[in-house]
Amino acid sequence: DVHGLYERYKKLIGPGCPPSIQVGDMGLGFRRTSGYRAGEFTQNPPHAKMKAGNHRFIRGNHDNPGECKKNSQWIADGTIEDGVMFIGGAVSIDAAWRVRDYSWWEDEELSDKDLSTLSSLYQENKPRVMITHECPESISNILMASAGSAKFEFPSRTRQAFEQMLQSHSPELWVFGHWHNSFDFVSGMYKTRFVCLNELEYRDDLL
Repeated sequence: DVHGLYERYKKLIGPGCPPSIQVGDMGLGFRRTSGYRAGEFTQNPPHAKMKAGNHRFIRGNHDNPGECKKNSQWIADGTIEDGVMFIGGAVSIDAAWRVRDYSWWEDEELSDKDLSTLSSLYQENKPRVMITHECPESISNILMASAGSAKFEFPSRTRQAFEQMLQSHSPELWVFGHWHNSFDFVSGMYKTRFVCLNELEYRDDLL
């Protein structure tokens, strides 16, 4: 997760950095809520640098879905490349403190219909790797328990859909963000390696 920390992100994707995939919460599309510049974008990601180095991203819950679709470096939900499937979106536990269409978006999670369509695509293609912003429900429970933290019980159709996908097919690797934690765990039940990346954390040894 970049969370709008674009100066630090630009250093990470600087000269010599191979092509990369960012796992959501880029911080794209936030707008000013007050003052004479109300409605303007607060800042923009380094698009030219991202495009030149082939640095791409999926959508998180802290990304404007409409603006993501306009960005050439966005990976559309349900994209499958060489056995790797990409799905963005998650639920914001702090939505009550955000401003609709300025810092929070009603379609931050895919609809039930869209998730059902992607679930069918998942089962049909049986991807080797999943790259998502959120993770399956059971894995979120394990992650929080390993961190010694209580889990906020906010229902998420994304987590539930991913749980159903996981039960139908176990990929080799599942990489995600969202939880602001570093986590690397192999599920004995599913034999899948789950890797959670913390804010601006990167791994060069996964794919």
